Amino acid sequence: MKSFPAFGIFLGSRGKLGELRALLEKSSGLPGPRANLELAASFAAAVSRLRLEEWQWRFLLDGATTEEAAAPENTPGVYVVFCCLLALGALYGQGLPRPRRRAALAAIHAAAADSRWRIREGAAQALQQIGEKDIEALKVIVEEWMTDSSWLVLRAVAAGLAHPPILTEETAAFSLEVSGRILAAISRAEPRDRKSEPFKILRHRAGYALSVLAAKSPAEGFTLLRKSAAVRDPDIAWIIRENLKKKRLGDRYAKEVEQVQAILDEANPR
Repeated sequence: MKSFPAFGIFLGSRGKLGELRALLEKSSGLPGPRANLELAASFAAAVSRLRLEEWQWRFLLDGATTEEAAAPENTPGVYVVFCCLLALGALYGQGLPRPRRRAALAAIHAAAADSRWRIREGAAQALQQIGEKDIEALKVIVEEWMTDSSWLVLRAVAAGLAHPPILTEETAAFSLEVSGRILAAISRAEPRDRKSEPFKILRHRAGYALSVLAAKSPAEGFTLLRKSAAVRDPDIAWIIRENLKKKRLGDRYAKEVEQVQAILDEANPR
């Protein structure tokens, strides 16, 4: 991990929090096409090893819940929000006291449905951070969030689970079962919902996530892909087609991909 002055400032006094925010913003890479993800991950890792004082905790929680008016998309300010979300996720599995756990999870849940795409991605990566430290905690969170009717929250679940570092065979099987439920929710969507931006965002993520899971657990993964390919639904068909295009499947499982494609073409001819 590269040394960065912000880490030392966060270990210092609360009087230097303005300096910390300024350094993060300066190094954010925003505005621009790509934020400084490496720094954000390093910041989260450094924070996760601390026993936080109240002022440090407040900086992270207040930062993670900063509203769009104060931190618009593609600005250095939104990067600070992103960094704080990742830090909350990294801390979650490191023995946070229960009240702080609840507050951290509430902030991540709210971020999952935020209007800013970088904040939604921060929520998904915060879930991944939780899973890397405590996979059982992530499973509990996923089951709770699956009761949420928000397409954006389901998108965060799909993105959080499609994370190779947490995918043991057992976790991949769990993630595929959850993915099956997400696909079922998509298939039940009303025409009006299918035209909404949140639905399209979920559909786009599902068009990537299934291939990650199937590559880790091909037996269960291709069972789900075959079952889903037989569903006569244009959005499910689009999701399956997108996953079949991914090299992680085509390079190793060409025969299985061909079988799923045949089922898809029969059930959903173009």
